[in-house]
Amino acid sequence: CIVDHMPGADAQSFVAPNSTVQSDWRKVVRTMLSGTCANTPLSKSLRTNYVISPFTENGRNYCVLMESLDKDNNGLVDKGWGTFITAMQPLRELSIQAPHPIADAMTAGEGIGIFTGTRSRSFLLAGTHRDSDTTVSTCQTAYSRPDAGHNTGTLFEPAVAELLAFYNSNGKPWTGLQFHGMSDTSCDGVDVHMTYGLTTPSLASDIHTLKANLAWYNPAWSVTVPGDQPACSLNGTLNVQGRLLNNVPLTSVCTTSATAASKRFIHIEQKALMRDPQNWVSAINATWPAQ
Repeated sequence: CIVDHMPGADAQSFVAPNSTVQSDWRKVVRTMLSGTCANTPLSKSLRTNYVISPFTENGRNYCVLMESLDKDNNGLVDKGWGTFITAMQPLRELSIQAPHPIADAMTAGEGIGIFTGTRSRSFLLAGTHRDSDTTVSTCQTAYSRPDAGHNTGTLFEPAVAELLAFYNSNGKPWTGLQFHGMSDTSCDGVDVHMTYGLTTPSLASDIHTLKANLAWYNPAWSVTVPGDQPACSLNGTLNVQGRLLNNVPLTSVCTTSATAASKRFIHIEQKALMRDPQNWVSAINATWPAQ
């Protein structure tokens, strides 16, 4: 339902959130991560366009922060700012993220299916097609303003910044799994390519465990990480969430590359046939056992 009401490509309807909106968004995200929902008031900058509400599905309780206003009755939300959902009884300290809904077909549905199937703490979804506004981003000029993976001027980056602050404050290990889609003509011979947002080969770690588990549950897949053959160049090195989680300061992520992996961020490129959440849930659950 949320995706059905997002601005599509060239809709020219994305409204860049100002610093007040970004700050207020971070406060709500922090409250939700802490397990509060029903009594959470929205600030003036958000309450016109957003609703926050408890939601129950299959006996599990969630908190949903979603854009709702369609003032001009065109069937699309007015801002294109995005959705944040938390599980009230999570089993895994994972953040499932989909920064390019519509453009990377099926990744929104895949992401929510993985979020619920793995019982992760949070799900983050961008609010519009990455090309719904052709205005060039001032963050990375090769991309347009709504491109959440390449612009700090959305609500996606502030949510990830707040995730980082939340986990830094409580000391819990966590991982952000960000799902992207590559075309069937990209990376010949590769079905899934995963990186820490760097081009360097990854040492033995969760990404290798996830690779092995994906191969176990999907033996026909070709799953690679940097250094593997066949090679794939889609390493997510420009991704601003990856840079932030790899310890680049928030004020520098637009222009500064990460130099080392924190292992808090996994960038996942996948071809269309791999985007069924059922292909992923068992492998992710095996990689990060319930806590």
